[in-house]
Amino acid sequence: MNRKKFFALLLGGALFFSNAFSAAAAGDSRPAPAGGPASVALPTGQPAPAVAQPAPVATPTAQPAPQQLVSPPAPGDIRTVAPGVRYYPISGHTWQGEPLHGYVVEVDPGQSLLEVRVTVPGHTLGDGETLSGMAASHGAVAAINGGFFDGSGGHPIGSLVQDGRILATSAILRTSIGILNHNRLQLGYFSPRVTVRFGGGGAVPVQGVNTSAAEDGVTLYTPAWGQSIDAPANGVNVVVERRGGADVVQSVSAGSVSMPADGYVLTLQGSAAAGAGEPAAGTAVKLGFDYGAGWDGLKHLVTAGPLLVADGQPVLQGIMEGFRGSLLEPSPRTAIGVNREGRLLLVVVDGREPGWSAGVTMEELAYLMTNLGAVRAAALDGGASSAMWVSGRIVNRPSDGRERALADAILVLRQVPVYLDGTRIFFDVPPVVENGRTLVPLRGIFEKLGASVDWNAATQTVTASRGGREASLTIGKRQARVNGETVNLDVPAQLVNGRTMVPLRFVGEALGAGVAWQDAPPAVLLTSPSAAGGKAGR
Repeated sequence: MNRKKFFALLLGGALFFSNAFSAAAAGDSRPAPAGGPASVALPTGQPAPAVAQPAPVATPTAQPAPQQLVSPPAPGDIRTVAPGVRYYPISGHTWQGEPLHGYVVEVDPGQSLLEVRVTVPGHTLGDGETLSGMAASHGAVAAINGGFFDGSGGHPIGSLVQDGRILATSAILRTSIGILNHNRLQLGYFSPRVTVRFGGGGAVPVQGVNTSAAEDGVTLYTPAWGQSIDAPANGVNVVVERRGGADVVQSVSAGSVSMPADGYVLTLQGSAAAGAGEPAAGTAVKLGFDYGAGWDGLKHLVTAGPLLVADGQPVLQGIMEGFRGSLLEPSPRTAIGVNREGRLLLVVVDGREPGWSAGVTMEELAYLMTNLGAVRAAALDGGASSAMWVSGRIVNRPSDGRERALADAILVLRQVPVYLDGTRIFFDVPPVVENGRTLVPLRGIFEKLGASVDWNAATQTVTASRGGREASLTIGKRQARVNGETVNLDVPAQLVNGRTMVPLRFVGEALGAGVAWQDAPPAVLLTSPSAAGGKAGR
């Protein structure tokens, strides 16, 4: 029996499992068909296994070893795009003899200032954006598309974590891709335990975060969901705001409510609403989060799948994770993995382009990742979503002939992180360090501080003003003027990729913003002028 017939039999025998999951066709983001349960939940309170279970489907022992799909890259094809980041194209043939082209980004997770992170467009889930847009606005050196999403509304299918905060959860039983501290890759089922306490009451399980309201339970909504929460069918909306470092109930309503500027909304329905007894305004609220075993130090996460490689061996469990028959069809694919040396592998394979690249089946993708040296790997969204961005451009050939708007992406950054009043901010040109001084894009930082900016191209002088303060400086000169007085610069302003870069000390002195340098991990901490302490750092 050949391999394709074998997996066709597996697919037919596992139809029940396929209907039991919210299934996005490999390569296309689609919701599960109507009439069946959308997902299968892990047992409540059970920790998420570090490696996805159940055990992978084994390749039939009678099958010969598959042929190598791609050849090692020629030394001249490998390009360093940033310290610790290499990019190279790959090529070969599918098992059916069709041409194959793909692209690889290797990341050394221990390289100084390197960061692998998940990003979402805009401020609300469902705000789609192209990979180019997300990568450019963050000053990334490389990027690939992320997890699956609902094609009708753009919401992620599965869980989503950014900077250690849950943006969405789902009970869907699929492999999640997590980035832990120090850019370590973790693959497995993610089943966090979220709870809420009202006053001195006991912990009440939260059924979901930023997802459809549970018919009988508690659902948590944060500003990532949107500005309003619909009226529950059988319960109440509890609006919670933060006051002086504590969370307290602002109001309780059976109708629709607005999202507080600094807070969240809890929707209680069915027995949960009855059990809570409609907490009164002013009641203390405490949320609890337990990510489970294997997820300590989690910073970023998307749910995608299926698992492709475990312990250096291909695993074939796409059917068990609820994927349909397109597992067996060649398609554009995206995957992420890690090799024995600990380097991350970001991989995209072109597809649906006769004569150039047919794409790969999910089984071929698993073997391709082992060809590249992966000891652990998982698939991400594919099809028209598959995209890779390197050094300012898309390097693959999207199958639709253009980029698709995505729900999230995985970025590779190399920059000094900058925070304004505790919130991470990004620039299209990343901050750089020169002679021990941090330089940031002047226009970008001044506008984030609320200053107006004017550029004189003839004299290459920029002038910024805010609240009666005015500052001007000229490219290449070590002196600037603040409110008519001359100020010496340790490092002169300079042009980097068309952007004026200035030392942060000057930003603080010019507009009254507080600037502090954090040594471990390296970061720049800005305080807006209205709250600045008056000291400028480097």
